[in-house]
Amino acid sequence: MLNDLLLPMFDDEYYPDVLVAEVRESIKKFAKKVAKSNLSENDIYHFAQETITEINKMKPQFEDLDSSLDDTAADYIAEAMMMVVQDQGYMDIEMEELVATREW
Repeated sequence: MLNDLLLPMFDDEYYPDVLVAEVRESIKKFAKKVAKSNLSENDIYHFAQETITEINKMKPQFEDLDSSLDDTAADYIAEAMMMVVQDQGYMDIEMEELVATREW
C-alpha cells in the first residue's frame, strides 16, 4: 500500500516526481510511527504535525520547479495520511486535523 501513496500526484505532470517521492517518504515515516501499538489520537495528530512540518519545508522546492503544494496536493496528501491511519485501525481521526498545520 505505501508504494501506491500519492499515485495521482505522480500521474500529474504538474508535480515533480522527485519531490512527490520525498513527500511519499515523509508519509512512509509517518506510517511507521502510526504502526506502533497503543497510540492515542493525540499521538497520531502529533506525528501528523511532524510530517506536515517536513512537507511545509518543501514548498520552496516545488516553487523552484514551477509547481506548488496547492489545494489539490493538500487533498492527495491528506487522503494518503488518512489511508495510513485507517489501515492501522484508527477510524475516528479527522482528515482535516491531520493536515491542519499545512502552510500551503
